[in-house]
Amino acid sequence: MAAALANDSPKYRNSLICCSPRSADVASRSSSSTSGCVSADESIDSNYVPKSMSNKKLKIHSTATREEIERAINQCKELVLSSPQCSDERKWLVRYLVELRLRLEDLKDSDGQLRAKVAIKGHHFEQQMNIANRKQYCDHCSGIVWSIVQSSYICTDCGYICHYKCVDEVCRVCAHVVMTEKGQFEMNICPEKGLAAQDYKCAECSTALTFKDAWNEPRLCDYTGMYFCATCHWNDLSVIPARVVHNWDWDKKYISRLAYQMLTLSWSRPYIDIESINSKLFNFIAELEWVHKMRKDLEWMRRYLCSCGEGSSLLSPLSVQLGDVNKKYSMAHLQAINDGTLESQLTELTEECRSHITNCALCSGKGYLCEICSNNEVLYPFDNGAIMCEKCNSMYHRGCWLRKGQKCLKCLRLDERRKITSQPADDIDSHLEYEIDKFVE
Repeated sequence: MAAALANDSPKYRNSLICCSPRSADVASRSSSSTSGCVSADESIDSNYVPKSMSNKKLKIHSTATREEIERAINQCKELVLSSPQCSDERKWLVRYLVELRLRLEDLKDSDGQLRAKVAIKGHHFEQQMNIANRKQYCDHCSGIVWSIVQSSYICTDCGYICHYKCVDEVCRVCAHVVMTEKGQFEMNICPEKGLAAQDYKCAECSTALTFKDAWNEPRLCDYTGMYFCATCHWNDLSVIPARVVHNWDWDKKYISRLAYQMLTLSWSRPYIDIESINSKLFNFIAELEWVHKMRKDLEWMRRYLCSCGEGSSLLSPLSVQLGDVNKKYSMAHLQAINDGTLESQLTELTEECRSHITNCALCSGKGYLCEICSNNEVLYPFDNGAIMCEKCNSMYHRGCWLRKGQKCLKCLRLDERRKITSQPADDIDSHLEYEIDKFVE
């Protein structure tokens, strides 16, 4: 059974290693002690109870006391001896007996008292009470968490899961704390420095790494560029933000557990400013350029809707799409652009906001008129056929602006007025005297 658990553990995922010789010895001894009832078949779920055992009421609550667990162990031992050899009942009973003993060890280490909440390394651990029927693995030792009887903790901030006995030995800083301090993604593609820079040790737990010993094989994290051991690097696959921003590369790469939790936690946070990092990306990705333009138009529309009571209902979807910073994108936004879903959502939202602004008496009254053609058509900053002066914010038709040589009439008047007000007093007096003399003649 230990060999099967080792094969199933994420520690050895996509690795040439299946299980350790020590685990194989333990498995062989366990098989001999139970008359060959334990096999390497991992298809039996620990939460599954055979029909013949369902009426025994062996299952205990996750908050069971030490006396209740010891009573369940004795009962389970008797049922193991009385069950047929190599049967499903005996397989399940032996597996369940192991879980009970692990749970009893946890209670002995804590003197029978379970801590409901634990704070360490920035984590805020809480005891898992209602665990879903899925396999969980400890982020510290990469061992399986026996959810029925073995107590475990989960961090409410980053989702770090660990056994009760492993919580005091956690060495990984909470991913929520790391991303809050940084406030941005790593924008260099795999900034690898090499094993020598790490002193040939794991970047997280400082375990010695070597290529000679297959059990301590170094694994490269494509996000951080650091090397980790198999316990801290489970070969999780994820899209790398730096590769997306620089090359629009959506291929998934192998990353460490810390990087996986950081990316999962910050996937929807607007951390990426494409204009400052790689502005040329807009020239190659047409969908990204179109979405960027619509986001700018929606930002202008939000200014109109903020001062309109009837349009306040449209502010909520605008905040979801734009966030607090209009220029920045999240990985969820970029993924939606790549899938084509964000473009359709923004197009629908843009038409809805435009329809309200043009038909609302309050919002349409804040429009602009073209001074060049003196047309009664109302212009808005988000119109495709209009252009705004960057100095005085005057609006013109794009055709009128080009016909006037891209010169703003309001700016020209301001410049002339500025020249008159800045003219020296002596020049003004001499000019007036000259005009008077000429008039007298």
